[in-house]
Amino acid sequence: MPWVDPVDVATVTGLRLLAEDWTGRQVQAVHGPAHLTWTAAAAMLSTATGVSIKAQRITHDDERADLRHAGMSQVAVEGIIGMTLGERDGFIPEQQRSVLTTTSSSLAGWAITHLRPALTGQHSD
Repeated sequence: MPWVDPVDVATVTGLRLLAEDWTGRQVQAVHGPAHLTWTAAAAMLSTATGVSIKAQRITHDDERADLRHAGMSQVAVEGIIGMTLGERDGFIPEQQRSVLTTTSSSLAGWAITHLRPALTGQHSD
């Protein structure tokens, strides 16, 4: 599945909205630099943060309970569950990966820049 830095989403969105040929409704995929398995993503996050992270499959009911325990509303919980339903059976993007849909920011880079400081309490803001 693709892992995408929010900065890449903002950049692609801004460029599409500023394009003079833009009209109506358009779909623009943003796939990040590579599709990753959950295990590969966990390994990258472990390396980037210095925290041992392992991918573990849980049921939708357990995921709902965890999200509710974290303070999310029922509407937000169901939205997240809805987004993850396709991931269980394999991700099939509406648009295939191409030069246009591939962005450069890696999960590891995002984790080093944003997650590691959050875990160590060394925020730059």
